[in-house]
Amino acid sequence: MEARRKLYNAYGMLPYQLRVSLSHISRIIPFKYLYGEKYILMRNRIKETEYLSVRELRDLCSRELATILLHAYKTTAYYRTQMFDKGITEKAIIQSPDEVLTALAFTSKRSIAENVAEFLSSKKDRIPHDYVSTGGTSGEPLYFYIDSSRSAKEWAFVEDQWSRVGFNTESRRITFRGSRIRGKGWEDDWITKERRFSSFELTDEYLKRIWPLLHEFAPHYIYAYPSTGLSLCQFMERSGKTLPVTVNAVLLGSENIYEGQREYIENVSGKRVFMWYGHSEKLVLAGECEHANYYHAYPQYGYVEFINDRGMPAQPGEFSEIVGTGFMNTVMPFIRYRTGDYCTYLGDHCPKCGRNYHIFSDVRGRWTQEVLYGQKRNVICMSAINVHSKTFRNVFRFQFFQEAPGKAILRLVPKQGFSESNRKTIENEFNSKFTGNVDVTAIVVDDIPLTKTGKFKFIDQKIER
Repeated sequence: MEARRKLYNAYGMLPYQLRVSLSHISRIIPFKYLYGEKYILMRNRIKETEYLSVRELRDLCSRELATILLHAYKTTAYYRTQMFDKGITEKAIIQSPDEVLTALAFTSKRSIAENVAEFLSSKKDRIPHDYVSTGGTSGEPLYFYIDSSRSAKEWAFVEDQWSRVGFNTESRRITFRGSRIRGKGWEDDWITKERRFSSFELTDEYLKRIWPLLHEFAPHYIYAYPSTGLSLCQFMERSGKTLPVTVNAVLLGSENIYEGQREYIENVSGKRVFMWYGHSEKLVLAGECEHANYYHAYPQYGYVEFINDRGMPAQPGEFSEIVGTGFMNTVMPFIRYRTGDYCTYLGDHCPKCGRNYHIFSDVRGRWTQEVLYGQKRNVICMSAINVHSKTFRNVFRFQFFQEAPGKAILRLVPKQGFSESNRKTIENEFNSKFTGNVDVTAIVVDDIPLTKTGKFKFIDQKIER
């Protein structure tokens, strides 16, 4: 799997025409072999366990929980110390993993960032892994290690949840998801069966130019952020454009969707909106039911808790924080991790489809719909700006400031070791990402204050919508 992932990453760096040629050749390879054995095993496992009883699913989840707790106990300093101090033994973990879990303290982005070495498994160098980061929606990127195999496993879950609205391995999709598009403003990738467009150039001029290409591709799905989907529908309403008749649904995720937006997108597009919830830490993944607009958390993916404002397990109907313990990261386990995302917990059974998954709705989280404005006042959503770059490892916090379309100041609060070279690299990276839509100037500041209500704004936006 490690070799396959590296090959695909290398493929992504090739010139566009060469990638087109190679992706056409790849079409003769069955999809399941492109993603490998771990994808196949996980896809089969999801299907085999999808309709287990509540008790059977709890047992399955408890076994997975015991495995990750034992691994953390044996190989990480942080969790071993915590469990030892509480008198927790290997026998207790095996016999009562759920009780052991609730005896442990919550972890957070800050506690992990300040103690990275203690969270790392002593088996790190024997496990193929990547060094990645969260998107930094709080302005504080979190860098951590994660198993390389998680990509194939994750795709098995993504494909499964999208199958609820008809998606399969042959489905084509149009994507507006923050990809850096070179040259002509669009790219085809026949390995993933996508035609990708820019999320940074959503002007009427650009959309009119690429709209025939959207129809030409005859996609089965539109894949975007909620705020991008909103921009597309506003353009459709202004211009009288329509989506291809081949489109089955609009797949939206990675940020909040607000009251009235789903209805607007569905009314203008004439297509079902399908939402899902997930995050870079790979702890909780949930897709909507095919029969209703609430989320189903996969018990095969991670152990999810819903914690109310008193720090106790939420009851159905309570607004609560999503807390996750992931099963896929053995290099650096995240146990009882506070995601900073909130929802209304609904229960552990879906009356619509019969799955005994934890269900929830009304997700409110880190991914808001803050935006920058391009030179032509085109909207660039925060999710498209999402940063997963090692160039930010010497930055404590960052924030965009904008008071004129097409220009933005990037404020950087440095860590020890930050240099002028770091500042210039970050500035160049964003200017390259925005491809002339926004001219970014990076500056170093001592601090970035919170709002009057104690919240952090990723974009300090002075331009009114």
